[in-house]
Amino acid sequence: MKKNTMIISYFLVIILLSSPILNGTVFAQTEKDPELMFNQAKEHFINGEYKQAIKIFDDILEISPNNISTLKMKGIVLSNLEQHDKSLKQFFKVLQFRSNDVISLTGMGVGFGYLGEYQEAIAYFDKALKEKPDSVVIKNYKEFIEKVIIKYPYIPTEKPKGSEKVYVMTIPEWVKPIAKWWSEGNIDDSEFISALLYLIENKIIQIPPVEIQSDSEDKIPEWVKTNARKWAYDKIDDNTFVSGIQHMIEYGLITVNVQNITQSQEELDYELYLFGKYLRDISNNIVKEIRYIEYPNPSQDVIKKFLRDYIKWNFEEQAKLAAETFPNPTYEIIDEVVIVYYKVFINNQPPGLPLDHVYTLKSSFLFWEEQEFDTNNEKAKVKFEITNLRHEANVWVTWIVRNIGEGVLGHAHLGKGIVEVTLGDYNCDASFQLYDVKSVETIMTHELGHSVGLQHVTDQNNIMYASYTPSYAYCLLS
Repeated sequence: MKKNTMIISYFLVIILLSSPILNGTVFAQTEKDPELMFNQAKEHFINGEYKQAIKIFDDILEISPNNISTLKMKGIVLSNLEQHDKSLKQFFKVLQFRSNDVISLTGMGVGFGYLGEYQEAIAYFDKALKEKPDSVVIKNYKEFIEKVIIKYPYIPTEKPKGSEKVYVMTIPEWVKPIAKWWSEGNIDDSEFISALLYLIENKIIQIPPVEIQSDSEDKIPEWVKTNARKWAYDKIDDNTFVSGIQHMIEYGLITVNVQNITQSQEELDYELYLFGKYLRDISNNIVKEIRYIEYPNPSQDVIKKFLRDYIKWNFEEQAKLAAETFPNPTYEIIDEVVIVYYKVFINNQPPGLPLDHVYTLKSSFLFWEEQEFDTNNEKAKVKFEITNLRHEANVWVTWIVRNIGEGVLGHAHLGKGIVEVTLGDYNCDASFQLYDVKSVETIMTHELGHSVGLQHVTDQNNIMYASYTPSYAYCLLS
């Protein structure tokens, strides 16, 4: 064993001498100017001044072409401007460096959805869901696209040859004894790392890009050594072994020297060129096929639907009237409990809305019907009954998209009258974005609480607390 160790040590010395280590990383740290510029661009973005934001983002990318945050924000802005081919290129660049970036994966799915490449969109949504399986936004997009594919079959655009990135994961057999000796403590960590550096930098092992973490590790985790031992004895495959190497790179245990940076950049540029060709082919196919496209983010269409018949979908004028103009709810006493009956008129909604909020109203009704109140030293409960007659209703319920005040999510008369709940706002990315179903249901439950006579409380966990932060159904930044 000692003889073998000496041979390997000598081999590792040669490797160490032949592979100088650079201390730089893929991205150079930006100076203060780009940071200030980025903040200025965000201000424009928040105010919906997209063109001004893009101008600054472009200036930043002149200084730092691979700045991930800037590429992502520029992609979102271009998507909001409906420049989906340009938006896709920004997200594609991000994924060249961070293949698991959730916003970029979702952005790719959205972009391909707008171009009618629905299968490609679903592929990216699936990748995004692997990274963030509980995301309501990603699930909404995927569900929408799956419905569209069933309604409107199409022929997917063929990708250019060579556009699919393939990483070579095969590792020479002679590396296994080194992994075995290291895992058993016959080679120290520094010698093994030097061997890995040689293999990586000379592309004997090709490692997919990883995101360098800000928190580094001082010691190689035991599971990495366990993987090396299992791999040496053919108990796990090359991919699993390489995942341990990726972890060491990600957390600064290995600093990789990319020897041919010009060639590497050329490869990235060529990938981007092929992707651009793919997008041009898609655009040509859209024209040739007269492809039917339903936009995956329906937020803007919802606004149009409500504006087409503004008076019909809104209770704006009625909301200005006093609640006294509405009939009082009736009540009866059963087993010493006062049962208060509310008749509710539910306003019609524009046809074809993407999210079923009328259905969730039942959950809001049920929430309050399960509560028991103390009033005038008596127990009380409420019951809701839906009516199609406005004149006999104690409460009118509707969902709206108009602005009813800065930061106001809903409005209700106290005790009886109008209940209005907003479906979205401009606070996520400066374009109108729909709230998710759960948020709309929460707002509705809160406003119905006012309609049965409840006021705001100071307990943040109570449904009647005055403040609430909604989530969004389709906004990438959420």
